[in-house]
Amino acid sequence: MVNILLVDDHQLVRKGLKALLESHPGYQVIAEAGNGRDAMLMIESLRPDLVLLDIMMPEKNGLEVASDILRRPCAPKILLLTMSHIAEYISESLKLGIQGYVVKEAAPTELFNAIDTVMRDEIYLSPSVSKQIMGLLQKRNEKENLLSNLTARQVQILKLIALGYSSKAMADELSLSVKTIEAHRSQLMQRLGIREVASLVRYAMRMGLVEE
Repeated sequence: MVNILLVDDHQLVRKGLKALLESHPGYQVIAEAGNGRDAMLMIESLRPDLVLLDIMMPEKNGLEVASDILRRPCAPKILLLTMSHIAEYISESLKLGIQGYVVKEAAPTELFNAIDTVMRDEIYLSPSVSKQIMGLLQKRNEKENLLSNLTARQVQILKLIALGYSSKAMADELSLSVKTIEAHRSQLMQRLGIREVASLVRYAMRMGLVEE
């Protein structure tokens, strides 16, 4: 029997999940918590096998709660169940050592599969989450390739161009002459095969050098 602690700040969500989970003969919901503080107290006293944890919560978000849980000896397994498809959240959860990430629109059978997978000490990601991770890794690889193909100065200038700096402002910022800045800009465009400043800006955003 898998003893489960539900952590979600929406009571209706918790009640629906509890009913769903307890329809499975191998699961038992031993407690519910609406915030991270209560969750930590329940983990201490009840020792659940699995914490089913939402990310978006007041006071402490699910990743902060998970980080606290995983610092404990004999920590329970954690399965994130969330509406969030944000790649950075997904990446951070994997860095923390969280083994499961399921989106709330998943079918009940997927949730059951995720629980069973995590309890076998394996990693489970919803298909849409796996796609996000692949996209994030591709973006990071592209950024690493960019950094390897450009000099540190060219990366600096690309970022400043994307931030809207003029050649004069870049020269002042980097303590260089305007002529040197223009030379770097020309070399940058040639190396990237880009001829327009607007395209440089879009490229810098795609590489994550500046926020969109």
